[in-house]
Amino acid sequence: MRLSLVLLCSGRGAEAEPVVRTLSAFVAASVRGLICDAVLAGPPNAELGLIADHAGCAMIENETENEALRLALSSTRGSDVLILRSGHLPDIGLIEAIEDLLQSGRTQERGWILRVAPEGLSQRLVPVLAPAVGLLVGRRLCMPVSDPSFRHLIKATRARSASRLRLRRIA
Repeated sequence: MRLSLVLLCSGRGAEAEPVVRTLSAFVAASVRGLICDAVLAGPPNAELGLIADHAGCAMIENETENEALRLALSSTRGSDVLILRSGHLPDIGLIEAIEDLLQSGRTQERGWILRVAPEGLSQRLVPVLAPAVGLLVGRRLCMPVSDPSFRHLIKATRARSASRLRLRRIA
């Protein structure tokens, strides 16, 4: 069970503070041996290289998010990948829920969507209305996707919403 973290840094999520806060939330998972490597993927001139150097992460810079994501996926080492938009923090129990999914082997069959914790009445009533900000999936399911945008990966991996996998927005 080896998990790679790909942190997509774009928009406000490409600023230093949201990137550092999101990345630091996964340090414990790395220490426990759950996360074997991490890649920051973002636009050039976002000055994310210093963060990547200090955190021991790989850094992929590209003008388009699709190409940055494709390059990031090809550089990961884990059998499973957690693709996450920076600017979000895991809710309590997220790491344990991810471990459960990885141990069950269900990430090799399909992707699992991580959504923002419901913000407002409509999202509380219909949780799938909350924006998707993460995808947990077997790496082999991602590699055949020719144009790996975040949306295309969700569709290509037949991803389903995982009710226990929630993140809080910080940016």
